[in-house]
Amino acid sequence: MNQEEKVRIPNEVVSRRRFATGFAAAAAVTLVPAEASAEGGKIPAAGGALGSKPEDLSTADWDEVHARYANLLHVYGTRLTEAEKHRAGLILTTNQHMLASIRAFEVQNGDPSACTLRLYEPES
Repeated sequence: MNQEEKVRIPNEVVSRRRFATGFAAAAAVTLVPAEASAEGGKIPAAGGALGSKPEDLSTADWDEVHARYANLLHVYGTRLTEAEKHRAGLILTTNQHMLASIRAFEVQNGDPSACTLRLYEPES
């Protein structure tokens, strides 16, 4: 086999219109979730396993928990049991509590990075 036999160029020329319609069709298929099309367009609700908003979380933090939970359901929703979904909600809420306390700490521009290890000699 020579190089000319390996590479076959189609006789048709791809026009901008044909490329655009093919691209739009591919994008539409990619953007529609497979679970939504299989279940008749139903995407699971995010609020089911989260329960009510904890008193010590702000509304913005609670919205972030909801967003992370909705993404988790979007990616793994059909593979998780109800108990696993509930546990994931608890883990996300706990992590948001920790993030809120870290974000509340004020840092000045001159402060060094928190990931720097400083060793001090013991005072004698």
